[in-house]
Amino acid sequence: MDLNDSSQIPLYNQLKQVIKEDIRNNKYHIGEQLPTEMDLCKQYSVSRVTVRRAIKELVQEGILYRKQGKGTFVSEKKMIRELISLGSFSDLAIQSGQEPSSQIVEYKVRKVDEKLSALFNSDMNSEVLELKRVLSIDGDPFIIEKSYYPVDKFPNLETYTSENVSIYKILKDHYNTDVVKADKTLDITLSNTEQSEIFGCDLNSVMYLLKKNTFTTNNEIIQVSESVILSSKVTFYFSVNQ
Repeated sequence: MDLNDSSQIPLYNQLKQVIKEDIRNNKYHIGEQLPTEMDLCKQYSVSRVTVRRAIKELVQEGILYRKQGKGTFVSEKKMIRELISLGSFSDLAIQSGQEPSSQIVEYKVRKVDEKLSALFNSDMNSEVLELKRVLSIDGDPFIIEKSYYPVDKFPNLETYTSENVSIYKILKDHYNTDVVKADKTLDITLSNTEQSEIFGCDLNSVMYLLKKNTFTTNNEIIQVSESVILSSKVTFYFSVNQ
């Protein structure tokens, strides 16, 4: 399809619509690599500046994504995730018909800082288990999570943590602790070098930053966590009843 130089619609916008239509018509499938910038320039007789702007905006819209040193690919459909849900990552993935998995990147027991001391209502000599995990869907990294658990409430928790096991299930099975409430905040951040390498995305890609404090039945905070998720991989929603 040729682009129209005389149209009032900018060429980069026309190219965006053509690529979107090609994806809808299965010319390019989910996970498939697009032609190179040079090939697209030749195919549509446009400048490299036009191609780069079209691709950049399609990446920002989550329709395409970049892999460092490899090229541009068609994004999978976004996961729809309810912001106010209490379900674990594993439960939400399974409900979506997908296969969850987790990888422990790092864990250590350390002293609390002032922020954690206040949240856990503990003194400055208390300790927490700091656990960093990469949570994946169908083998594709989806969330990088760093969480903290008070050692006095969950002694030896590190001995029970393992890959592909829900933390909430461990708390229930080994410590008779149920999660009943969570306070969450959602913000926007940009990926650093480590996060970009894990997700296979460009440096400074837009990500959601989800902070969560999790409570038990007696209104005690038993988990503090921060998670980062590529914005192109998920849509958050919440419903309100009047």
